[in-house]
Amino acid sequence: MPPPADDTALRRLADHIRQRRVELGMNKIDVAKAADITINTYMKLEDGRPVRDLTYGKVETVLNWAAGSCQEVIRGGEPTPVQGLEEGVATSPVTDADLEGDVGQAVTNALIGVADDMSAADIRALKQRVVDEWRELRRSRRGASGGN
Repeated sequence: MPPPADDTALRRLADHIRQRRVELGMNKIDVAKAADITINTYMKLEDGRPVRDLTYGKVETVLNWAAGSCQEVIRGGEPTPVQGLEEGVATSPVTDADLEGDVGQAVTNALIGVADDMSAADIRALKQRVVDEWRELRRSRRGASGGN
């Protein structure tokens, strides 16, 4: 069983699951069967009650969400849809904001590990310069490729 989540977080997950099921044109039994879980277990999800991590994983696959999406929703995030399931490869749309955050976090993590003489302000400033350069690179490449 996963760590306890508050009722609000589980309700939020239930809403996301229900909305996605409807978007896919599936009924509750369809999802339960496709996920290889009982209808009672599936009903726990839509009722906002906790289930095992394995169950979340099975349902994520049926809903075309990336692994870990249910826990991400419980933590306050959003599910990550996957697309283009070809030859066992799934892709997920990544936003510029996601990439920008990841670039900034990677710079911070790297500097914390090796820059003993840098202050927090120095690390933040360098991180901002790297993110700004990354942003400019993305803009220039989009302009060169006609916006793609």
